[in-house]
Amino acid sequence: MSWLILWLFACTGANTYIVEGTVLEVHEDSVTLDHKDIEGLMSAMIMDFDVSDPALLEGLVPGHQVVARYALEPRGGQLTKIRITGKGPPPKVKVGPMSVQSGKAWPRTEVTGHDGATFVVGAGQERPTALTFLYTRCPIPEMCPALVGRLQALQAQLTDDDDVQLVALTLDPTHDTVEVLGTYAESVGAGPKWRFGRVAAEQLPDMALLTGMNVVEEGEQIIHGLRLLVLDGEGRLIERYDDARFPADRVLTQLRTGGPPAPEGSSGTSSPPN
Repeated sequence: MSWLILWLFACTGANTYIVEGTVLEVHEDSVTLDHKDIEGLMSAMIMDFDVSDPALLEGLVPGHQVVARYALEPRGGQLTKIRITGKGPPPKVKVGPMSVQSGKAWPRTEVTGHDGATFVVGAGQERPTALTFLYTRCPIPEMCPALVGRLQALQAQLTDDDDVQLVALTLDPTHDTVEVLGTYAESVGAGPKWRFGRVAAEQLPDMALLTGMNVVEEGEQIIHGLRLLVLDGEGRLIERYDDARFPADRVLTQLRTGGPPAPEGSSGTSSPPN
């Protein structure tokens, strides 16, 4: 493996890391990997990586084991080299056994919003809700900042007649006070239908289990999966999306109409990315 490491680090900058993992999905300009710990950056998790050149993805299929070079730059992170090291059967990504299933209600959760007001998510909520999780200090462009960008696109399609809400709960309530969330909401252009919120830190582990999401704290960095849950007007799950590429048009339709539900073959909770 040492020659591979030398090859991957040739002509690199300071913010360069080695990624080892298994290919789960191959997209037009990105690849989803179930990767091992990335030394100096993050713990093992499932994550979608952009690539510097789509040609790097040629020949990749689910089940390939790969070693890659990941360059983290101010404009975002990208895989700049990929080498296949082995191949196994296509992996099956399993949803956590305690995650909420389609048609079931998210437990009633009282949330303190970035404006200081308290509101309810889940059973007893006032309106259809798109619920997600992030934190304001997230340093990885493909994670929380990418999710925020997608929510901005979703917000832009809402009209005055849409009685719905977008809710982003912080995974870092110790740092993300009401004041911090208020400043962050203003910085990303959150309007009246988009609320940032916080719950007590002891509630977060159970919430992570309900979403099937891994959350690991490493100092000030929180390593976590991406989730967007679409809840109908009574707080029941319509569909769960597991990355920041959720289809905004579909989510908007689900918020407005309560459907369509998660398609057949998606384990009842998670659609394939579009």
